[in-house]
Amino acid sequence: MERMFREALSDPSTRADVRGALGWDDSQVSRFLSGQTGLTIDKIDAAIGALDLVVTSRRYMDFLAYGSQIGAACHCARAGMGECGAGR
Repeated sequence: MERMFREALSDPSTRADVRGALGWDDSQVSRFLSGQTGLTIDKIDAAIGALDLVVTSRRYMDFLAYGSQIGAACHCARAGMGECGAGR
């Protein structure tokens, strides 16, 4: 997220949107980029939204990765024959 914040706050085309979402002025952006101030807890949701990110759990991402391996439309598993490619 640090890299994304630095890029968004350094790019003139996105800086104003991020500033606006966080309610910051240029001096706050400067202090943030130099490490003199941080992001307060009440701004976390706005910061994530301003960067167009979505937060999810590692468990959910592991589930998606596993589901992608076997395929959501796996005809073998849906027919009760186990996982596709399981060598049956």
